[in-house]
Amino acid sequence: MFQFQYRNLSVLTLILLTLPLQAELVVLTPVADNTLYEDATGVISNGAGSGLYLGKVGTDGDELLRRALIRFDLSEIPANAVINSVMVSVVITQAPKSGAVPDSASLQRVEQAWGEAGSKPLFGAGGQGAPAQVGDATWLHTFYSNLEWNNPGGDFDGLVSATALFGTGNSEQLDFESTTALINDVKRWVTDPSSNYGWILRGDEVRSQNARRVASRECPSTPGCLSDPPKLTVDFSVPSIVDNLTLTELTSELSNPVSLSNAGDGSNRLFIVEQHGLIRIYDLQTETLLTEPFLDISEEVFSLADSGGGNEQGLLGLAFHPSYATNGLFYVNYTSSPSLNVWHTVVAEYSVSVDPNIALEAGRIIMEFEQDARNHNGGDLHFGKDGYLYISSGDGGGSNDQYGNAQNTGNLKGGILRIDVDGSVEPNAELCGIVSEYAIPSGNAFPGNNDGCDEILHYGLRNPWRFSFDAVSGGMTIADVGQNAWEEINFLSAGTVTQNFGWPCREGAHEFNPDAECSPPLTDPVLEYPHQQGNCSVTGGYVYRGGQLPLVGSYLYGDWCTHRIWVAVPTQEGWQTTEWEAAAGILSSVSSFGQDENCEIYVADREGKAVYRIGDAERLFSDGYEKRLCRP
Repeated sequence: MFQFQYRNLSVLTLILLTLPLQAELVVLTPVADNTLYEDATGVISNGAGSGLYLGKVGTDGDELLRRALIRFDLSEIPANAVINSVMVSVVITQAPKSGAVPDSASLQRVEQAWGEAGSKPLFGAGGQGAPAQVGDATWLHTFYSNLEWNNPGGDFDGLVSATALFGTGNSEQLDFESTTALINDVKRWVTDPSSNYGWILRGDEVRSQNARRVASRECPSTPGCLSDPPKLTVDFSVPSIVDNLTLTELTSELSNPVSLSNAGDGSNRLFIVEQHGLIRIYDLQTETLLTEPFLDISEEVFSLADSGGGNEQGLLGLAFHPSYATNGLFYVNYTSSPSLNVWHTVVAEYSVSVDPNIALEAGRIIMEFEQDARNHNGGDLHFGKDGYLYISSGDGGGSNDQYGNAQNTGNLKGGILRIDVDGSVEPNAELCGIVSEYAIPSGNAFPGNNDGCDEILHYGLRNPWRFSFDAVSGGMTIADVGQNAWEEINFLSAGTVTQNFGWPCREGAHEFNPDAECSPPLTDPVLEYPHQQGNCSVTGGYVYRGGQLPLVGSYLYGDWCTHRIWVAVPTQEGWQTTEWEAAAGILSSVSSFGQDENCEIYVADREGKAVYRIGDAERLFSDGYEKRLCRP
């Protein structure tokens, strides 16, 4: 778990400080209570006032029953709370005048609504209880239509949640201490408030003349009644949102997996990009890694990853056309080396064959531009909700933006590019690629005005290794790898106009090169973390929109070097981040995240040659939830 400090504007700096899980205690008083009475004719009446009665009055066959109802509002307790202990306490304000010996009382969960004041109050017209709560009125009607005590509209003769022994005098506190059943009652009502009808409090109903009165919630405001009202004490802990997360290995038979995608075609397949030039298919339905690759372009791809000579070039990105189910088109991003020490970034279009698990070998290059070095290629691809293809591009490599690309909008390096793959090149377009087979969407940074390449949407980035779109909101999250000190996460809501993220003037939110020229305003990251404890390279993930984890709306990301994973939750105070500490002990690297068609999230482990599914230990992974086609 982490504690944060603000730096400037919306930036959060993470201070790596592990915090223990803290228990919390709430003491609640009733929001409703009542006493149910049996009169001499067997009719059930009710009333509240300053006392709640329970037990029997009368002797020798003339005994009349008294039972109390009590209900607490549990909205102060979070729905995901772990209930550690529960205690219900009442204060005895009147004990039997004779024959007072210890006997027992019990609490039982009520299964129907009830009213605090009714039409037949014991203490005069209108009763002395507070108005009935919304939904409570049906209890009394049930009572009057059924004069049998054994089942007056509720589970009165079911299992007892807790018992306690009476003392012999007044002003004694009767405590129903924590039992499994009592804890389960509170758990049930916390997770499903609509089922909270409270407990019925019953005295010993075997012997005569044993009725007692306990203070009601009206007692403190009633003249002559100074006792405390009933109270419910709940000790609970709120677990971290990552406590129950699990990693399940799908396969460890891969070679340098660096990207994960789904086709959005309802086939329930996960497409795994291997850095040396293969795309593999993992069938989630059969839980099988297919032997034959979906695509093999290893002859076109330049990568030294297999030989240990570098880990930033190769086949890096994959995106399926929004209409893939009908047109079969998909796009890849890779590095090529047309000649010695010359490297290009290539975006190419391919199509599926008649076999849905095999792509056609021939592709079409739609974008190509030269790189300055063998690192900082970016390489990610995604289609946005607008139907356009977004491409991440690094600053050309080397270090410290030595080639001056990140603020130079006359080239395609150091930013996010956006193109229309379904359009044709338009006259007078200022296109900067060696190959430029696409149209330019309206709204890009410099369309047709000679101030920069028309393909550019955002700029001022160092190496945006992974970015993603929120499948619900369309918001864009960009993870930009830092130089020596800071890793950063940037977030843009859907439709945000061109932004300058400030590299190399800044690394994260911190000054880096004061002599560089950066056109203001500069956009702050929403969070950042330092190069401490081995951290060195951020891997961006996704905003979770699935149905299996308690993380909806949270953003997952990791660090390549330390293989740590964090969960960030956007709040009004900024993005609050929690580390999932268990993940680092399983993974060997965090090279990428991916989503399946139901928005469940997976992790690629390049060094471990594996892919894992993120799950929840308390929930089975099943198809029993609402399907969502997880595409932008």
